[in-house]
Amino acid sequence: MIPYLAWMEWRRLMRTPLAWGILGIGMCLLSWQFLATLEIFNGMQPSSRSLGLSHHLGLQLYGLASVLILITTPILTIRSFSEAFRNGSYTLLSSAPLSNLTILSGKFFGILIFQLLFTLIPFLLCLSLTIGTQLDYGLLLAATLGLYLLSGGFTAIGLYFSTLNENPGIAAAGSYGLLLLISLLDQNTDGGSFMHWLAWPSHFLDLQLGLVRISDLAYFLLLMIFFLGLALYRLDKRRSG
Repeated sequence: MIPYLAWMEWRRLMRTPLAWGILGIGMCLLSWQFLATLEIFNGMQPSSRSLGLSHHLGLQLYGLASVLILITTPILTIRSFSEAFRNGSYTLLSSAPLSNLTILSGKFFGILIFQLLFTLIPFLLCLSLTIGTQLDYGLLLAATLGLYLLSGGFTAIGLYFSTLNENPGIAAAGSYGLLLLISLLDQNTDGGSFMHWLAWPSHFLDLQLGLVRISDLAYFLLLMIFFLGLALYRLDKRRSG
């Protein structure tokens, strides 16, 4: 049932101008960053190139992609529950013989299918350099994996705030507030502190550089599990109440 719900959620999302607008704008911005990175790299003297082209693409192109995902994910997730609570469609859905875990998982994976399309854009742009350029495909795959895990964590946060309020605007504001907080926690903090570990940029940076570490993968998985658990608690409380 979860794959079917995920498929239906993805189809519902792809029927909206919002989804295609995000993909279109994302493609334009990432293409511009891609060409700008190539121009800067080609303009550098060979002796001053401390990093290869793949590293520059991983840092610049995937860095912009992470910012775009941070901006667009709350917009995608607020409609999942906040709008359903407000228009009464969630009451109909919850009356079906489906558990809250099934409903939440379906919506989560449905949005992740869309996020997969977005995270593949920078990778496909890099693949256009296959002929005539030696790329570090391991680094690019690690950066793509990191971008997808990051989108999963942001989606879980957005879904949690979507379950808190029937007003989509308030849910989006809460999502942006928390995402901004965990984006800045590593500023002016010790590298080994817990507050520094809670921030996502340092974990994503390792994957941008091609370093796949268990601690970084565990961070993103725990981020998803924690906020999905909170969202499930809110849905159970709403159904029982």
